[in-house]
Amino acid sequence: MRVWDAETGICRQTLTGHSNGVNSVAFSLKGDHVASSSFYDRAVRLWEVGTGTSRYISKGHGGWVKKVKCSPKGDQLATCSNDNTARLWDVETGVCLQTLRNHTNAVLSVAYSPRGDQIATSSSDKTVRLWSTTTKECTHILIGHSWDVDNIAYSPRGDTLASASRDNTVRLWDVDSGECRHTLAFHTEFVSQVVYSLNGSRFASTAFLEYSVRIWDTETGVCSHILTGHRRSINDVTFSPQGDQVASASFDATIRVWDTGTGECRHILIGHKGEVTFVTYSPSGGQITSSGKDGSLRVWDLEERTCLWTSTGHSKRIKKIAYSSRGDFIVSASYDNSVRLWDVASGQCQAAIQGFQGGVEDIEWIEVSGDNYVATCCNDGTVGMWKVENGEDSCRISLHWMATNGGLNVQGVTIQDAQGLSQLNKQLLVQRGAVGEPVHRLREASKKLTAMSSVVSKLKTPSDKTKGDPASSTSDSKERLEQRQKDPKLQDILTAFVRDMHEYM
Repeated sequence: MRVWDAETGICRQTLTGHSNGVNSVAFSLKGDHVASSSFYDRAVRLWEVGTGTSRYISKGHGGWVKKVKCSPKGDQLATCSNDNTARLWDVETGVCLQTLRNHTNAVLSVAYSPRGDQIATSSSDKTVRLWSTTTKECTHILIGHSWDVDNIAYSPRGDTLASASRDNTVRLWDVDSGECRHTLAFHTEFVSQVVYSLNGSRFASTAFLEYSVRIWDTETGVCSHILTGHRRSINDVTFSPQGDQVASASFDATIRVWDTGTGECRHILIGHKGEVTFVTYSPSGGQITSSGKDGSLRVWDLEERTCLWTSTGHSKRIKKIAYSSRGDFIVSASYDNSVRLWDVASGQCQAAIQGFQGGVEDIEWIEVSGDNYVATCCNDGTVGMWKVENGEDSCRISLHWMATNGGLNVQGVTIQDAQGLSQLNKQLLVQRGAVGEPVHRLREASKKLTAMSSVVSKLKTPSDKTKGDPASSTSDSKERLEQRQKDPKLQDILTAFVRDMHEYM
């Protein structure tokens, strides 16, 4: 790739690094960076124009990225995807260190052991695999579940692993031998979540379409409490930092806080207008943050049992919430294709990351060498690291690196009068937020308008059976038109048309 002086025609820089042909380039708005992609080496690079150095190069997953986890040392990220793989990434550079293969179906969850010497992955192929972080080899294949394994969690000591499956069971595994210690088969529906208390003596599990939380003794595998009270299914459950409480979020629009010692319900937090999707404790344990399906975010003071503030910044379901280590910021990930950073004290949105091409599935707050970062994974196949810089009056989030599945991620770019771009690349730029439209898309819009006008004219045409009587024809045609307008299929056609026209215009 070459950078040319527009006035003199002199070549300023030659940027080399792709292993095959460069098929697309785009400048940043300020002109200080340029992004390039190669179809053949499936890599994306971001270059500093002044120095000619590449800020990052990464190849990403080939499918939705479901989970992202940071290693205990903070030097690696682990991600998993429905492309049947998990990947390990260098936090500083974004380079993919290893691809963990051999699962035969989508990888649904990934977790580091507390010591960081082992990684566990669970899959729709009904297995859990344990990997050495040193050799990157699979050391054990945990076989026993008869359906998808949706969730896994290491005990705080790292000696056991709990797995939750759609076969309605939870299994506890010895990570050294790979043997199953306990099979807990008391749920009546598929188990959606399992989470340990911080001291590891207990863990909690929830099942879809069950309205309760079960608390288990880790050593014996005995259920000590069944926490009942919710009127609908439970979306999320989490232990307090001290381990004396469990908070649960439900479809019934409430959050319940339970005493893990007695099993009694301490608080019922009411305020969300609909389904509560996620709940988490602040690092001190004095606050709870919850999210709703409608994109709302609420922070609760547990001592006062009051809602401190409510935000409606997101427009769709919030998938994940994470606190900063000091508890002064909250970061939220949503299916509205954005991530937002919130000041806990004021409830104000300090910064937003927008432009994802799909819902953000998971986030992690990470501290590396005194700097703060947010790791993101998205169902558009991307994994990213974003640096959080907190100033006196404002907070700024900037891209540190991003791994993609071969597509070019740009924002605010114009493609008007672009030369040398294929139709495929023009469409790709439009998908990534480019300003301006290729002519062929306007032609397609014209075709859709013509087709839709034909449909509308047919809807307005009276039936042949009523042409003889004008009065009857008018009355009957109105009735038929009203019936057709109520037709669900017609409503789907109209909805799709409006959506398509919004995309084209």
